[in-house]
Amino acid sequence: MGACELSQHQTRIGLAALRDMCGEREWPPLIWTRETGYHFAVSEQEPEAWERVWISEKLTQFRRMITGTLAPHLALYPTSRWANYLNTQIRAVKASLEMAASQTS
Repeated sequence: MGACELSQHQTRIGLAALRDMCGEREWPPLIWTRETGYHFAVSEQEPEAWERVWISEKLTQFRRMITGTLAPHLALYPTSRWANYLNTQIRAVKASLEMAASQTS
């Protein structure tokens, strides 16, 4: 951001575009770590480690959403179509992430 004098938003958009290009052109994935910042993954272990962290973070977010927001919503309005639909969808995603996490452990 500092070297290019870009805003935080512009930097995020540029990094997202670069990640898309990596996928389209079959380049190594662009990942971020605390130790090295943004870089192209050079080994098979790097993106796998990043993916494990990502899955863990998403599982935590889904669990908190279910227990902190969705469960109270369903308790107050058990016939809400939206809440029941969302509950079904989020639990399906959560189950998929849990399965992926168990495969990588």
